[in-house]
Amino acid sequence: MKSLINHFEILEDPRDIRGKKHDLANILVMTVYGILCGYTDFENMADFLEVHEDYFTNLLSLENGIPSHDTFSRVFSLIDTKNFLNIFIDWIKEIVGKNGQHLCIDGKAIKSARDAINGGNTPYIVSGFLADIGISIGQIKVNDKSNEITAIPDLISLLDIEDKIITIDAIGTQEEICNLITSKDKKGDFILKVKDNQKDLKDDIKTYFDLGLKRDDTDIIIWDTDYEKDHGRIEKRMYYLSYNIDCITDKNKWKSVKAIGRIDVYREENGQVKTTKHYYILSNTFDINTFIKITREHWNIECSLHWRLDVIMDEDHSRNRIGYSIDNLSLIRKIVFNLARLDNSMGKLTLKKKNDSIYKRFS
Repeated sequence: MKSLINHFEILEDPRDIRGKKHDLANILVMTVYGILCGYTDFENMADFLEVHEDYFTNLLSLENGIPSHDTFSRVFSLIDTKNFLNIFIDWIKEIVGKNGQHLCIDGKAIKSARDAINGGNTPYIVSGFLADIGISIGQIKVNDKSNEITAIPDLISLLDIEDKIITIDAIGTQEEICNLITSKDKKGDFILKVKDNQKDLKDDIKTYFDLGLKRDDTDIIIWDTDYEKDHGRIEKRMYYLSYNIDCITDKNKWKSVKAIGRIDVYREENGQVKTTKHYYILSNTFDINTFIKITREHWNIECSLHWRLDVIMDEDHSRNRIGYSIDNLSLIRKIVFNLARLDNSMGKLTLKKKNDSIYKRFS
């Protein structure tokens, strides 16, 4: 927290100095505490802070008491999102350094912030998540007139991805994104799913594995898993990996691809067996264990980050949308998520139990 406050203090304050009563860093710290204690709107947050005014006055050396909810709302609508994001990224770098091998990238809607006045667009935030450490390391809000494909390169450009393996859902399987990840400047790698948005590439890989498995091709590495029980389902996975990429027709377009893969998922539920096949491109000749680990970890961003932002921090019901509020409050929630995730003082409690424990301290 002390490290975070030091970074907050160098964030540029967008407000006119005339009539300013509350320090920007203090407002940000109080917001972190408010969200940690379960308050998702500024009116209730301000009420909570006023009840505990003595505590925060002593903690932050406040000279003018607790800001009003209008002050909180106005400040978050004005903070420059790029500057705030750079502060966040620098803070994370200070904490984790070069640690973390697997970076998941995925988009998430903030449904209640949909603004009918501005065309009824639902805001989307594209986030980066270090799956093997379990923390958020950056985000970009999707432009109202664009989509995730344009936001993903912007996020990758901001982050330090050297020696990291990037995974994105099939929407990120684009020539430009692959080339950016593996460029001399970024020095990253990828394992990306291929669907019908790249139909020719998918057909090339599908045909290769279909024919190769029929003739027991020795170029194909095969690995199967034991049957697993999960929520009433029984699943088994077969993994196939090959470093032979001669099957790819447009080699110039996919010049960064060094290996291809397939995963067959057999799922039995209520006596019905369903098989789905997933196809992948890899930027390096990773071994089969890395292929298995990275592909299985990708959805940690959904269950470990997005689910917690919605269920525990109620992000999906956030209605703040004035100015830069959507971006800045989303980043504050990720700061809170990271603080709780990195705090080992409470042992191995879940994020919710950690937040509940903090709330009880003020009850």
